[in-house]
Amino acid sequence: MRIRDAKPTAATAPSNDSPRGTWYGKGLARAALLLGAAAIIAAIAADFGIARDYGYLHASIVSGTSGGYYHALARHLADRAERGHGTLTVVSTAGSIENVSRLAGNGAHCGAMFGLIQDGTPVSADAGIELLGQLPERESLILLARPDNTFRSFTDLRGASIGIGPQGSGTAYLMRQLFAGSDLQQLGVRFSYHEFSEQAALVAQGKLDLAAFVMDEDAKVLHDIMREHDFDIVAPTDLQGLIARYPWLSLGTIAAGRFDLVRPTPASDKQAARLATLIVAGPCAKRADQVAMLVLLAAELPGFVRSNPPNATSPATTAPLATAARQFFLKGEPSLADQYFPWLVNLLSPAYWIYLVMAVTILFNGMAAFSRFRLWRIDAAREKLETALKEFADAGLTHAQIREATAAYPIDAPERRAAAQAILQRLTDLRARCRRYTGSFSTPMGDEMYYRYQQSLIDEAINTLGALLRHT
Repeated sequence: MRIRDAKPTAATAPSNDSPRGTWYGKGLARAALLLGAAAIIAAIAADFGIARDYGYLHASIVSGTSGGYYHALARHLADRAERGHGTLTVVSTAGSIENVSRLAGNGAHCGAMFGLIQDGTPVSADAGIELLGQLPERESLILLARPDNTFRSFTDLRGASIGIGPQGSGTAYLMRQLFAGSDLQQLGVRFSYHEFSEQAALVAQGKLDLAAFVMDEDAKVLHDIMREHDFDIVAPTDLQGLIARYPWLSLGTIAAGRFDLVRPTPASDKQAARLATLIVAGPCAKRADQVAMLVLLAAELPGFVRSNPPNATSPATTAPLATAARQFFLKGEPSLADQYFPWLVNLLSPAYWIYLVMAVTILFNGMAAFSRFRLWRIDAAREKLETALKEFADAGLTHAQIREATAAYPIDAPERRAAAQAILQRLTDLRARCRRYTGSFSTPMGDEMYYRYQQSLIDEAINTLGALLRHT
C-alpha cells in the first residue's frame, strides 16, 4: 500500500518569523533596558539633590533660651525643614556666648553646625566659624523698670542694680561691653545674672532696679513680661551718645502701644539701641549644609536675601562671610551644582570644579599639540630619509617598483654602500622612536593610529633599502 505524503499541519509548518522581526524585538528590549537603567540612575541621583526639598539637611542649630526669639525662630526653621524631609535639631542654650563656644568647641565630634548670635559677640579668627548672613529684623536692647522709676539719663543709674540675663548670654556680654567705658564705670552699676523671667520678677519685687533684654520686639516672652508686670521702658536721653561709640549699633524707636494698645505700653515712643542678629556656621557645616540652611532661611524670612550680605559687623565678631553665602546672595538662589550635586560640592566648591575642568582641558590640549609636534618631526625626518633613499634608484618610482627592479640599481661602491647603511640605521632608529611614542603615556587616545601609519611608511622604506642592499 502506498502512503500518500501528508500535508504539513500548523504544528509542523515552517515558522514565518523573519530575521527582521527578531532584530526588531531585540532592539525594543535593549531600548527598554537602557531606559530603565537611566530611570534608576536618575532616581538615585535625585535622592542626593536638594532642589525639591531639604532632604539633604541633617544638622543642629544652637539657639537661645526656650521662649526667646532665637529659640522660636529656630523652631520655625526646624518645622519647615521637617516638612521638606530634612532634619534640624534645635538645642537650647544660654545665648550668643554659649553658642559660639559650642560651635568652636565641636572638634572631631561635630555636634552643632549652625547658631544664632547677636552682632558684637566675640568670635576669634581661628575658631573656624563662618558668617552666613544677618536676619532682616534687628534686635533691640530694652531696659525695663517699674512704672514709678526715675531713670531719665545714664547719670540716674548711679548705684543701680541691673539683671543682664543668664551668664553666657549675648545680653550679658553686651551690657558689660557698653558699661566698660571709664565714664560709666564711675556710676558703680551692679550687674547680676538671671534667667529672663526670673529677673523680671525681681524687678517687679523691687530687688532689682532694671532688667536688660536683647530681643526681637515680637518675642513672645517679652510681650508676656510686659503685660504681666506693666513695666516701663527706660530710654536715657543721652543714649545716642553711647550708641555712637559702636558703629555696629544703631538707634531705633519703639512705638507707643507696641506691646499693649489698651493701656498704652509704652505710653510714648521710646528710643532703643538696635543690633543685628547673625546666623553663623561652625567648622562641621559643609558647603551643601550651608546652602540648605540658606535656602531654608530665604523661605522662612522673605527679606533675608535683600538684607544680605551684611555691610559691616562688629570688629569683635571676626567671622568671614562663607563662600557659599556670597555666591548665594549674588543670584538669590543656589547654583546648579549646589542644587543637584551637593555631595560633589562638599569635596570642592563649584569654582574649584570649573578650574579643574579648565586645567584638564588645557592639559589635554597641550598633550594633543605636543603629539602633533612629534608627528610632524617624525614625518619630516621620514620624508628626508626617503628622499635620500631614492637617490640610489629613480626618484619617480614607488617603493614597490624599486623593489621589483633592484637589479637595475646596484650599490657597488663602498662609499655608496656605507651611505645606504647609514640611512637604514637612521630609519631603524626612527621606527623605534615611533613605536615608543605609540605606547607613550603622553600620547592622547586616538593618536596611536597616526604613529602606526608613520611606522608602516618607515617599514616600507626599510624594506626597499634592504632589498637594494641584499641584491648588491
